Amino acid sequence: MSHWIDVAIYIGAQAVSLFNTVLLLWLGLTVLLTGDRRKEATIAGGVGLLLGALFFMGHTLLIAHVVDFFGRGVNTVWRVMWFVAVVAPYFWGLAIFYYSGDPAAGRWVRRILTAAMFFMVIALFLVFPLPTFIDFVLAPALAPAIAWLYVPYLFLCFVLPLIALRRPRARETLQRDPFRRARPWLVAAAMMFTLAMVAFAYTAYNIVPRAIPVYTMSENELRELYFADEVVAGFISLAIIFLGRAVLSNSVLTERLQAGPGLFARWRNVVGVAVVGSLFVALLYNANIRPIYSVLLTVILAVMAYALFNWRQYVEHEEFMQRLNPFVTSLHLHERLLTNDADNEQESRELFTALCRDALRADHACLLFDGSIGGRRDRQRIDYQWQPEHEALLQLPLTSPIAWSRLDVDHWAYPLSDSRGAIGRLILGHKLDGDEYDVQELQVASACAERILDALAGEQLARVAVSLLRQRISQVQVMSAQHKRILHDEVLPQIHLALLKVEALRAAGQDGNWPYDKLDEATTALTQAHRRVSGLVREMSNAVPTRLENEGLAAALQSALDHDFRDSFDRVDWQIDPVAVERAKRLPLFASEVIFFAAQEAIRNAAKHGRGGEAQRKLHLDMALQNGAGLKIVIGDDGVGRRLEPVEGESGSGLRFHGAMLAVIGGTLSVEDRSGGGTQVVIQAGSE
Repeated sequence: MSHWIDVAIYIGAQAVSLFNTVLLLWLGLTVLLTGDRRKEATIAGGVGLLLGALFFMGHTLLIAHVVDFFGRGVNTVWRVMWFVAVVAPYFWGLAIFYYSGDPAAGRWVRRILTAAMFFMVIALFLVFPLPTFIDFVLAPALAPAIAWLYVPYLFLCFVLPLIALRRPRARETLQRDPFRRARPWLVAAAMMFTLAMVAFAYTAYNIVPRAIPVYTMSENELRELYFADEVVAGFISLAIIFLGRAVLSNSVLTERLQAGPGLFARWRNVVGVAVVGSLFVALLYNANIRPIYSVLLTVILAVMAYALFNWRQYVEHEEFMQRLNPFVTSLHLHERLLTNDADNEQESRELFTALCRDALRADHACLLFDGSIGGRRDRQRIDYQWQPEHEALLQLPLTSPIAWSRLDVDHWAYPLSDSRGAIGRLILGHKLDGDEYDVQELQVASACAERILDALAGEQLARVAVSLLRQRISQVQVMSAQHKRILHDEVLPQIHLALLKVEALRAAGQDGNWPYDKLDEATTALTQAHRRVSGLVREMSNAVPTRLENEGLAAALQSALDHDFRDSFDRVDWQIDPVAVERAKRLPLFASEVIFFAAQEAIRNAAKHGRGGEAQRKLHLDMALQNGAGLKIVIGDDGVGRRLEPVEGESGSGLRFHGAMLAVIGGTLSVEDRSGGGTQVVIQAGSE
């Protein structure tokens, strides 16, 4: 029974050593290849991990007895292992103090660790030269300098980072710490390294002296030595697992977001395969079988691991695409437009909830956007589990106008824009699982947010068009009935009366007695009929001014102010930028018509509603044609206040219609309150 226990301990020690070699090598290469190599933490962490892999590589060779103890190769491995054993803890101390969040402590600790590392190198390689490996294992007594110098050095490198990480910190500093969620994993890793140091100290002071020289070592002492080695390496394995969790989930050491949740981000799978693979290789190495079978079984294990990784990648991709399914399916716009649903943002809220809850697994989020359709400039938003205590984040400035910005430890913000400029921002809270967002998730979030706003804008535009179409149909029906009634009840009787009077005039003229009073009555009746018919024609027709096509937008607007609205205002101030005039002449005729009728509607609204119910109130109009990022027309009055919607049944298309038409050509229409009273309408044409 004891024989099998000894074999299990021996195989376990080999497996743990090989496990540490594989994980440290994989993690070190991942940090250096995917991390920001301009950062000190990335360089120190990556180099420290690779040095650790080099140490356990030599350690695996020694405990597997594959190195000739009496040759020169063993001394090379021996000295390299000791050099790495001195330098690797130093890099660990430097990297971990970078995440302690205390720059003042980091400076003096860095000096202490640097001085201690140089002292150890000088002491072990110059002052007290290390013996060769064979001299060490055959020495009658151990040199005290090794134990009494190296163990306190490990204490400095492993215990001081733990004290710094466990140190209580101010709440304000903690909230600004970008690695706050990674700190528990770093504390766990530091604790495991500390336990490994304690176990190593016990081994160095109690077990190793009894095992030297090796020819006097008993089976119990050999068992204790291998078991102690397995315990020390096991604590280090746990530390590596906790550190890898912080590296791949919270961007520790890499100092940048991961590109995506690909192969190298599945830390649990990597650890699982490393455990199985290390134990499998250790068993094969110690099994009494031919080497070809070991090679074949190892290759089979590698192929199976690669196939499992590909399978997990396929499954995760399918799950991710399933979570994005709401964004690639039909929005059912036709059904919603035909129903009288008062909630115009229901579909957008459902899409935003699917994005945050399913695709990103965010704790909370907020989508801010400007309501530019329908003449509104107010700030609108769609929330997902947003709390009142986060409202202050909505006012924080962004560090980048085109990329993701970090507002604090838990929140990311992305500026949303289109051809007209900034239209809002997306703010994401932390993930439910405590991980950091990777680059792919942030790209999906920004693309889906823009898709949501596009869907919302398209739905609003279509809803406005459908609403106006319904309104126009009803207006046409009402207008048709009114016109029939006017023609039948008023115009036709007047014309009939005029015809009768003309007939009476003809009969009287034959007698030589002209009744001039009847002639006046006939003329008056025909004049009234003509005016009524002309008014009906004007109501049914909205002809494009001739000057708009011949002389441009500015001349057409000036003509409308001089003729159509000559008596509507007490004073009109008209400001024209010559550059804007020339730019307006280059606009396509359709765009000029849309802008002209929108401005005409704004002027008509000011004239009709600016005085309110006070007919004697003075009303002034300010109008400016400006040039900038796009053609801009500002129409303001000093009336009673703004009025966005026309009364049902009134003529005129209304600001909602013209706002929708401007959106078609890439422009906007907004209505604002003037600081001194009155209303201001801003028409912005799209940039060329």
